[in-house]
Amino acid sequence: MPPRRILLIEDDPDIQKMVALALQFTAGAEVETAEDGATGLRLARERRPELILLDCMLPDTDGYAVCRALKEDPATGAIPVIFLSARTQVEEINQGLALGAAGYLVKPFDPMTLAAEIDRILGG
Repeated sequence: MPPRRILLIEDDPDIQKMVALALQFTAGAEVETAEDGATGLRLARERRPELILLDCMLPDTDGYAVCRALKEDPATGAIPVIFLSARTQVEEINQGLALGAAGYLVKPFDPMTLAAEIDRILGG
């Protein structure tokens, strides 16, 4: 089976490395990264990943605006999104899910929980 193609839109290089390594070993995934929303949107359209992991706080915009743009674009609207965020307020979690996200994990998260969430969404 080919590796899963995942796009991680996250500005923290340490989290980028941790997620990429964790998913390589736990989910057999290839992770491409973008450090801001504009790059993430461009890569999502160009590469059509199977899944997008999205931070809520980005240097050029917030993840909610990125998720909204992804879901409104016919080219990316069907790609599942999981928010990865330090934001823990119920209103923020509900906002992400209301925008069409398939999941919301709070940082710090367990890599095995992330892999299980990916399996749940993409089918394991």
